[in-house]
Amino acid sequence: MTCSQPRYCTALLVLGIAHIQCVSSCLADDDGIEFFENNIRPILVDHCYECHSSETDEPAGGLLLDTRDGIREGGETGPAVVPEDVDESLLISAIEYSDLEMPPDEKLDDEIIAQFREWIEMGAPDPRDGEDDEPSDMAAEPPATEPLWSLQPLVPHTPPQAVDWSRSVVDQFVFERMKQAGLQPARQADPVVLLRRLSFDLVGLPPEQKDIHDLHATADERRNEFFAQYVDRLLASPQYGERWARHWLDVARYGESAGSSRDVLMLYSWRYRDYVIDAFNGDIPWPDFVRQQVAGDLLPADTDEERRRNLVATGLLAIGSKSLNGGNLTLDIADDQIDVVSKAFMGLTVSCARCHDHKFDPIPTADYYALAGIFRNTQTFYGGSTRRPGTLNDRMKVYFPLSAEFADHVDDVRKINAEVARLTKKLNPVKKRTQAIEKRLPKDWKTLLNTMEAADTNAEGESDVDTNARKSPSISADVRKQLNLYRKTMAEMQDLSSQIRTARQQLAELPDPSFAFAVKETAKPRDFPIQIRGDRTKAGDVVPRGFLSCISGPQVAEIPAGESGRRQLAQWLAHPDHPLTSRVIVNRVWQHLFGVGLVETSNNFGESGSRPTHPELLDFLALKFQNEHRGSLKTLIRELVLTATYQQSVDGREAGWDTDPSNTLYWRANRRRLEAEAIRDAMLHAAGRLDLNRPEGSLVQQVGEGEVGRNIDTKPLEQSFPHRSVYLPVIRGLLPEFLKVFDFPEPSNPIARRSVTNVPTQSLFLMNSPFVMAQAQAAAELICEAASDSSQRCVLLWERCLSRRPTAAEIRMANSFLAEWETTTADGNTTVGPDAWTALTLSVMGSAEFRFVD
Repeated sequence: MTCSQPRYCTALLVLGIAHIQCVSSCLADDDGIEFFENNIRPILVDHCYECHSSETDEPAGGLLLDTRDGIREGGETGPAVVPEDVDESLLISAIEYSDLEMPPDEKLDDEIIAQFREWIEMGAPDPRDGEDDEPSDMAAEPPATEPLWSLQPLVPHTPPQAVDWSRSVVDQFVFERMKQAGLQPARQADPVVLLRRLSFDLVGLPPEQKDIHDLHATADERRNEFFAQYVDRLLASPQYGERWARHWLDVARYGESAGSSRDVLMLYSWRYRDYVIDAFNGDIPWPDFVRQQVAGDLLPADTDEERRRNLVATGLLAIGSKSLNGGNLTLDIADDQIDVVSKAFMGLTVSCARCHDHKFDPIPTADYYALAGIFRNTQTFYGGSTRRPGTLNDRMKVYFPLSAEFADHVDDVRKINAEVARLTKKLNPVKKRTQAIEKRLPKDWKTLLNTMEAADTNAEGESDVDTNARKSPSISADVRKQLNLYRKTMAEMQDLSSQIRTARQQLAELPDPSFAFAVKETAKPRDFPIQIRGDRTKAGDVVPRGFLSCISGPQVAEIPAGESGRRQLAQWLAHPDHPLTSRVIVNRVWQHLFGVGLVETSNNFGESGSRPTHPELLDFLALKFQNEHRGSLKTLIRELVLTATYQQSVDGREAGWDTDPSNTLYWRANRRRLEAEAIRDAMLHAAGRLDLNRPEGSLVQQVGEGEVGRNIDTKPLEQSFPHRSVYLPVIRGLLPEFLKVFDFPEPSNPIARRSVTNVPTQSLFLMNSPFVMAQAQAAAELICEAASDSSQRCVLLWERCLSRRPTAAEIRMANSFLAEWETTTADGNTTVGPDAWTALTLSVMGSAEFRFVD
């Protein structure tokens, strides 16, 4: 079934439902600096500073690359970097080996070169000022700065006076700020609009048609009760965990391949994905969620199931992107772990202190290496390198066995594998000798061998008979000798093969390993020195393992000599006196419900981040989350969505647009575009094709071990996949097209808030994608089967796709469009074929109203 593209475009115009909201996104200054610190500075340190830094007596070519001015002024041949102009930046031509060849020993990986190009295109943000860029090699005190608001203890605040508009204490805080600015809140959202908003926010799916009908049948005075019960039902559904887990997976930089220079598949990342989904559905208290991910392998467990869950939780530390082409991989992995832990739980960019004291926040380089010591004493099981792990013994070196019983047999497995290897090594030369003997025998050697064996069988027990009498005269002495030798080597080979089979049978009888990505302690933990400027060849003072010196609230046990410190780090992060952990998660929840957090920069509560718009409310919610809610996200979410603030309309009072156009005071609701996953799931839902069952594992497992672009068969990734989009494979170098088109975040970095764009490629995708076409066709077929009347079909279409009933004007416009498809039957009647309804459905799915929530 096909539809005409011009008619489809006409439908969009005729229906008039594709309101346009263009939202652009660009890298903020602090994001650009973070990009420099994570991707550019380490490469300059490792590959360039030796010849092009102020430490050298005569910088090669007069070029200094260790300061911002130096890299922009350049050397004898001109500017090395011209912000926003890649073609004029000589550094790019040098590292691409198109002119000079730098670094001279080996060309940088293509991905690293691409990052340099991206950095220059974004304006080459660079915090280095040429002064004080040299970090101390001593375990220094934090640099003196003004007290950072986010590092101050949580302070209880008395809520402002209640007003008629407010339904909760949250509304009292919000209304007080509106009143100070001379603003009034918007009216309450239309009930059907609110129903759709709640459904997408809590479970990532449109409401069921039954819920729409039940809402219409509910009296006005019972609407609040209806919505409270609806919220409870959504929070109790399995789809809640799938929706909110995806938010966390963005922060956790979830991926199923190594990314970076060699994109090797990571077959067991999905276990961490499923852990997060189950954790949200089970409403695990937030402090426990923190502890499990940082130190789950070190927590006590009452059951094997709990032990497995805690181990899988540490996948947070193992699933990050990794460069497998050499470099300082050990510290790079620790840096990635510091980055995700500090941003995810504390909202701090601690990794910026790897090469120098943090430029904005009171985090000295010594504190960075105190944390790095914790993670460098952590063994990370993240899968194979560019070589596929072959034997089970190889796999146990790179994957973590989850079964407790299997863990008890690890030594047995190794011994058996060693025995199989020994027997195989012994068997191979025997095979070769046997094959060599075969080549020397006559063509009829098998017949001769059978004759010898028959003679031996007949002569058994006849010990008094001369053995020479049993020898067949047709077999020469030389051939007989070779045949006897063959029989001996064959017997030896069969015996060895039998021993190997027995050993492998013993291996098969051991418990299933059930591998995962996880971490464990190293055998002999120790402290590590500061690496000056991040250079592994330049060691400073050894720094004791520890936490951030700028945070003094939580009191936990000191790190014993025999432990890495992860257990104590987890306790420190989850401690109720930690000023950041509760603030950060409360802010993330607010962001996902209101479109922007009380602190806009959810991953950066530092000096370069945003200040809270409602600091008293943030602390109030953080303390309540700790004390009354007991770390329950479901309770926090329920409280927020039942507020008058959340239930406002997007259409606010005109005065508000003049006073607060960015809506920082929440005087109206924010119109928000759905994420790629929610758009795709809504299409499957409208088509009646969405399978809500959790798939087993990941499609990446069907692909198997391998490297993207080199030696894998991607056909398993192309199969029909009707499950929710949270289960789509996230291969860093091979993302599904639907996700890429609608701004899926870069899965190599912790992402707090997704970019939102409105670009022509999205419209073209919605018009031409076979997937979208298939869902439109399926939805149209359901609608046509359910009703024969055109107007009733329109009602069903609007309810399935937009969660509302069409207006009379929309029905007239739809019928006008359908009339263009009318054909005359043999009996002279006119009819509208299924293609017309597919085109109309495609139009509705392509509308902005389908992709946005009000």
